[in-house]
Amino acid sequence: MRLLVVEDDPRAAKQLVADLEELGHEAVVAADGRAALAIATDGRFEAVLLDIMLPYVDGVEVAKLLRDRDIDVPIIMLTALADLEQRLIGLDAGADDYLVKPAAPAEIDARLRAIVRRAARTSDSGIMRVGDIEVNEVKYRATRAGRLLVLPKLEFQVLCELVRNANSIVTRQMFYQNVWKYDFEPTTNIIESYIRHLRLHLNQPGERDPIATIRGVGYMITDRTDTGGD
Repeated sequence: MRLLVVEDDPRAAKQLVADLEELGHEAVVAADGRAALAIATDGRFEAVLLDIMLPYVDGVEVAKLLRDRDIDVPIIMLTALADLEQRLIGLDAGADDYLVKPAAPAEIDARLRAIVRRAARTSDSGIMRVGDIEVNEVKYRATRAGRLLVLPKLEFQVLCELVRNANSIVTRQMFYQNVWKYDFEPTTNIIESYIRHLRLHLNQPGERDPIATIRGVGYMITDRTDTGGD
């Protein structure tokens, strides 16, 4: 994956590039907001890792300007601030995801692949598919094998998150951030409860369970037959 890393700290940028290259990515560095805008506009990148605190033009403004210029490259914002208001400002400006530094390279890699898959799978009509399951985010409609699934709002959003990342693990943290908008992990088994109810809506007698439980990590929806449901 060809990435644009926007980071004004040379040491942090060098380490991040090394981590990304070890994971098989190619990275180009911009050290300030003005450079990021010029490079992102002229170059071809599959995603942008964008620090918020930048010289000249901050990361929030960079994201906003890129979206104003109809540049729809996926953006993950990186910041040392774990402030919810700052996260929401960044997302409102056009960022697709948000990570607090220092973030583990494996988590950055997982988030990158998730948002790139999401951009590729979601058409203008909002339709996503995996196996015999179809989800239309625009019309708030889900079916399995042509059968309408009547889902409460949060169950529908959980299904959307799974289908966006079909055949890949959706971690508990991804659910909390993308569905519940939490920056922390609650002490309750909220995800397990929603997955259990979602399975009841998805599966009729004789149908395979398309949701695999990846114990201790999260869940995965798959079009394969060898799922590892509960």
